[in-house]
Amino acid sequence: MGVDYLTMRAVTLPSSLTRESSSGRYAIPRRRTAAVGRERLLKRLHAGIGTGLSLIQAPAGYGKTTLLGHFAHDIDDQYSVRWVSLDASSTVPEMFAQHLAAAIQGNQPVQPPASVARPGDLAAYLGAILQSAADASSLPILLIIDNAHVLRADPGSGDLAGWLVENVPQGMEIVISGRELPECPALDELIATGSCLYLGASDLAFDEAEVQEAISASGSTWSPVDLMVATGGWPVGVMSLLAGREGDGAVRQRRSPEAFDRYLATEVWGPVPAQLRGALLQVSIPDTVTGAFGRETIGESGWLELSRWLSSREFLCEPLEGDSFRLNPLLREFLESKFKSTAPKAYAAATGRHIEACLKAGRVTDAIETARAAGHHQLLADLIEEHGSRLILQGAFALLWRAIETIPADVLEERPLLFGIRARVLAHRGLPHQALTEADAVLADPAAGGQARVHALLGRLRALRLLGKRDEALADATQLRAVDADAGAALAAELMFHLAEIDLSVSRDLPRAERLLTEAIKQCDAAGVQPLDLLARSTLGQLMTMRGDAPGAVTVLTQAANGWRRLGRSSNLGWVLNNLGMAHLQAGDFESAVEVLEEARLEGIRCGNARNAAYAIASLAEAQHALGHYQQAREQYEEAIRICAEEAPDETLASLSIAGLSAALLALGDVAEADFFSRRALLVALTAGSTYELAFCRMQQGAVESVAGNHVVAVDELQGAIELFREMDARSSLAVAYYRLALCHFRANRRSDAQEALRELDALMTEPWMAAALLPLIREHPMFAQWAASRNLAGDAFRVLLERQSLSALGAEVAAPASPGKFPAVVARSLGRVSVAVGGRAVSDEAWSSVRAKELFFLFLANRSGVRKEEAVEMLYPELSPEKCNSAFHSNLHRLRRAIYQESVVKQDGTYLLNPAAEFEWDVDQFEAALQQAQRLPRGSRERANAYESALDYYRGPFAEAFFSEWASSIRDRTTGHADQALTHLAGYYAGRDDFEAAAACVERVLANNRLNEEAAYQLAEYRAAAGQPAVALAFLDSYRSAYAEEMGDEPPERFGKLRTRIAGGLAG
Repeated sequence: MGVDYLTMRAVTLPSSLTRESSSGRYAIPRRRTAAVGRERLLKRLHAGIGTGLSLIQAPAGYGKTTLLGHFAHDIDDQYSVRWVSLDASSTVPEMFAQHLAAAIQGNQPVQPPASVARPGDLAAYLGAILQSAADASSLPILLIIDNAHVLRADPGSGDLAGWLVENVPQGMEIVISGRELPECPALDELIATGSCLYLGASDLAFDEAEVQEAISASGSTWSPVDLMVATGGWPVGVMSLLAGREGDGAVRQRRSPEAFDRYLATEVWGPVPAQLRGALLQVSIPDTVTGAFGRETIGESGWLELSRWLSSREFLCEPLEGDSFRLNPLLREFLESKFKSTAPKAYAAATGRHIEACLKAGRVTDAIETARAAGHHQLLADLIEEHGSRLILQGAFALLWRAIETIPADVLEERPLLFGIRARVLAHRGLPHQALTEADAVLADPAAGGQARVHALLGRLRALRLLGKRDEALADATQLRAVDADAGAALAAELMFHLAEIDLSVSRDLPRAERLLTEAIKQCDAAGVQPLDLLARSTLGQLMTMRGDAPGAVTVLTQAANGWRRLGRSSNLGWVLNNLGMAHLQAGDFESAVEVLEEARLEGIRCGNARNAAYAIASLAEAQHALGHYQQAREQYEEAIRICAEEAPDETLASLSIAGLSAALLALGDVAEADFFSRRALLVALTAGSTYELAFCRMQQGAVESVAGNHVVAVDELQGAIELFREMDARSSLAVAYYRLALCHFRANRRSDAQEALRELDALMTEPWMAAALLPLIREHPMFAQWAASRNLAGDAFRVLLERQSLSALGAEVAAPASPGKFPAVVARSLGRVSVAVGGRAVSDEAWSSVRAKELFFLFLANRSGVRKEEAVEMLYPELSPEKCNSAFHSNLHRLRRAIYQESVVKQDGTYLLNPAAEFEWDVDQFEAALQQAQRLPRGSRERANAYESALDYYRGPFAEAFFSEWASSIRDRTTGHADQALTHLAGYYAGRDDFEAAAACVERVLANNRLNEEAAYQLAEYRAAAGQPAVALAFLDSYRSAYAEEMGDEPPERFGKLRTRIAGGLAG
């Protein structure tokens, strides 16, 4: 009955099939002439631009895709349109993310998510893609997501759609369309509050004018009223009745959510010519049908006949560029179901060929989804066994679970490896009890091989940890260490990694964890296993930090961070950056720590990963504490604690952050509050049962007790912390604990005990760089540090470090440096040559992308109190149709923000304006303010003349001659008039002091603005004559007379002739 899969894998497929691209789902339908224009809906879509989101929801047959295709072509001069048509494979969150990424990148090749195992991984992946695409596009991006109803099958996909909507970059627009919308609170809220455009079935239904338009195009005798009554405006029903394919009673019965299925069966499939039915079934398998695929599948003549038949029924497919098309999703589902039920062998062969094409193209996830949907259970099992380990490393548990749960029990029972993979997936899906049951079944199966047993043990290990069964998890880890199985290089490397992770987080055997991670990295490098190699390097860097090898940790973690960036990012990047910051901190490079940890904080926020952000904030607090910025540290610790309490519960972070808050309060002198929070941190650590956190909190409690004078209790706590740190071989933390113990003995006046503790510290300080990490402790008690250094008890590196410090400054809180302005200064010049510089960097014409974007910026400069969108549109786009003005405005607003910076323009109370918190310098403002200052000074004074000269320094020519709008002309006339007035005043001032050369120079500048200015021309001739230059004056009058006559068609006023006579007769001047 089925396909011989082993034979099938050996088939050499036609080149076009191996190239058969998933790109069809990203293709925008070709523009086509519709019988009914949807201008009213296009206008509403244009009007919705600027909200960031438009939603279209209606049953099948309402023309959603056709409308969006028209809209995509209608707006492509203002927006870079990206398109994705979702299908059943998109229900899996990781596949949905990959489809979105490919669409956002403009159908450019994209890597799948490197890892989706951590919360926020998919958000990090998409966030990086969004930013990359926005940076690369000169136009703002409009993303159209069609067939979004498929996302309802998996809440994770709906959550990802919600994240996308809530985190859409400024200026980007999203349109989501489907028979139903994803289950997503964010969408529901936007609809309820009217914050987005929503078009429903009642909006998409034909109105009477559109029905009349359809009747006229068809030449039918139907009346619009009767046709509306018969169809309710259902577009497919209207067109069907006009084509005479069914009666009005049938149409009325089909205006329900299930109507289109019946319509397809009776009115589409029924009339298909017999010779085309087989061809139509064959092309229903791929998501997009290319001409090459069609010709190779059904032959040249069959392809031509099918193409002609489909072209006359455009509502059944979406024509794409070239000779490709995309079948209506419901039609494709209908045909595939028909194919499967009526010709199962042919269907199996066709889907098998498609699966093989996906595999050859490297599209494993598409192959798995096709095999799942087609019911190829044996092949599906093969694919999961072959690729399951790598998909687990990527964290593709939703995809694996969706596939595995469709495989019948009898197939699973015959495949222990598949059963072992299933146990791991169950554990990662949060079903630990079921995972334990199935893992135990595999381990009890004598037929289970090495790979199956490793997967089962790893699944069992995770399940036990989820259930809090620490001792059993450690026992399983011991069993895993004894496994001697041929599990393959990739699985062996993964086994090493998980055992190391157990040693790191549960047993706290740090040396063994380091050996295992080093071996795992070697095996990953040999087998080319990603992203496990990066996970292992990241974990190794974290471990090296804990063990006190800060320089080594910095090197390893820097490499790991760069690796995560190359792979397209994941939440792991934020985790690695946090550990890198801590490594810098341990190495005493506090400034680098702050820089890296700030990046980690922003990465956590950008990915929507509150836990990562909280860890970074707590680490930033530690860095600020190390720099002596205690109040800043206190505030950041409090923020990290708030996130743990409200957004991302984490006992480890909570205990460390509360202990850090205690340290900040202690440094600020509030011993009582420090004691309260230290005890609270210790309680949380005891509850969590983590050795490292318990040691850290005991050390902080000892510090508080020492300051409070409770030296016996302090020594007990500090010695307890030392024992725990020694057990873990956490050398850096051990050194800090010994220093605190020495300080405690010093305060208790037990100098010999203090010296002994310092000798232990000295033994740990094997490298000079280690001393730098003690600087925050030196600040706590500078005199003790000086005492220790004077006796060389803590080593030479400590003494040298202390010599470089100012003891008078060590004891006090260090003022945090003033942060630079939040936004870069913007300097705009428009009197003469137009230019804009941001932070000293000139903005090029390429950066503006359009003259209108630059003009919009200067419009905002000229209206500091703000401009309503409608006002800006009227001033900037008088030539555009009203419906396109909105999208043009938002497109150019995006370009403006991209050229300057995103926050340069804000919206307040419906008005757009330049950010009031930012700095904008404009020469027009400076020019007019300087003129006003000059006009306040006494007339005829030297001070006023100097002020006019200073004001005119700003005027280097007419305002922005490249802008032709009326608002720009108005400013041009105003500023030119002001300049002329100032020059005229100056000319009079100089002439009154017999400096006729200077006076002539002033009126020449007036004439440069308007060569026919009568008053300036007359004065120039007078001043030249008075300056003893009658020939020059006469020559000017003659040239002026010619220019005047040419321009005005008449002679200059009579006074010019009289002036010429006087100058020629020597009577002027």
